Amino acid sequence: MGKSSIITEVPGLPLEARCVHKSFKGGDGSELQVLTGVDLRLARNETVAVTGASGAGKSTLLHILGGLDRPTEGEVFVEGTSLTGLEDEALAAVRNRRIGFVFQFHHLLREFTAIENVMMPALIAGLEEHEARTKAEHILADVGLSERLRHKPSALSGGEQQRVAVARSLVNDPVVLLADEPSGNLDADTSTALHDLLFELQERVSLSILVVTHNLDLASRADRILVMEKGGLQRDAMG
Repeated sequence: MGKSSIITEVPGLPLEARCVHKSFKGGDGSELQVLTGVDLRLARNETVAVTGASGAGKSTLLHILGGLDRPTEGEVFVEGTSLTGLEDEALAAVRNRRIGFVFQFHHLLREFTAIENVMMPALIAGLEEHEARTKAEHILADVGLSERLRHKPSALSGGEQQRVAVARSLVNDPVVLLADEPSGNLDADTSTALHDLLFELQERVSLSILVVTHNLDLASRADRILVMEKGGLQRDAMG
């Protein structure tokens, strides 16, 4: 199935989590422990699938790994840089330039065309408009949407919308792609096409992928499968 499932510690891994804890205050004031000491290393060009029951903390972990939320304790590193101590502006810059996100719902801006949606992160990163447009055109061609550049989301199918979301996630050449149920809102055939696309793009751009999924077909294609339970990650017996 995969490449090596044993990852040695190498400085500057694309993504690493060390003893990450996350707790929330309940409505009655009690503390709810969601993550309890998660350790994770993601190697270059590796795909790791995270599975587990709904409510186990998978999305919470993904948000912390991507800098969308901060851990209660522990550290997250992207290419050896700790996200934990970064100010909000610096964290946002790392998130925009080094990490790509794909969610179950595409979160495209409905008033903008496909190419404008894909250009947005590049413009935020400081690229000139013509550079951002050229990059967006190329990545949309890579995902098979050359003929749909100027269509707004409402004129695209569900699969096409998710392909635009994938293109947007890759426009700034991230080192890590974090995907949260990327095919969870698609039918079986469209899901398979999206999975094929992700792995084709990974080979083309040497991308590391961490995907949270209940989709057994997608999980089975990963190099490793980890199961979230009791606030931690366990090696899947079939992974």
